[in-house]
Amino acid sequence: MSIPYDPGFTADSLLMRNPLSLTRARLLSRVTAPATEPVTLAEAKLYLRVDSTAEDALITDMITAARMMAEQWLSRSLISQSWQVAFDYAISSRTRLPMGPVTAIGSVVIVNQDGSTVTVDPSTYWLNAAKNALMLNGPLVGFQIDITYNTGYGGATAVPKPIKQGLLAHIAAMYDARGDSDMSHMPPQVAGLYQPYR
Repeated sequence: MSIPYDPGFTADSLLMRNPLSLTRARLLSRVTAPATEPVTLAEAKLYLRVDSTAEDALITDMITAARMMAEQWLSRSLISQSWQVAFDYAISSRTRLPMGPVTAIGSVVIVNQDGSTVTVDPSTYWLNAAKNALMLNGPLVGFQIDITYNTGYGGATAVPKPIKQGLLAHIAAMYDARGDSDMSHMPPQVAGLYQPYR
């Protein structure tokens, strides 16, 4: 694949410097948020043994908070969503994609220094068997390289049951500790349920 000529930034000059040895800056951003949560309000209320509707908004917020903390702790996406990771200068023939499991590669785009872009031919890359890395025919060089991809187990029913139990236990811990100043740490019993998936 050809890369448009840029007098200040050429593929040849980077290859001479061994681009794979460069320190690569990485920017990770969520493109599409999950449409639902892994745990429903009804499931959480049943687990908490709450019958009234007075705290529905509070419990809904706790469900979202527990899911976000789980995703951060696991470095995984639970419900279907999409992400973009951007690298400076180059990527190797195997580039790890955070926040998997990855279900599909949306696009690989080279961004040139002048802002123009080149979309990489999809026939030259694929997703590895572990669903956590982009595989290429060879290293890719450019001013910036953007990879967009889809992640997550799917819908709520596809999320592994130990993770769902961990979410419910975490929601219960947050519910019981309302008003406490420090709920930033993952409760040990929740971490135990998540650990096999980390």
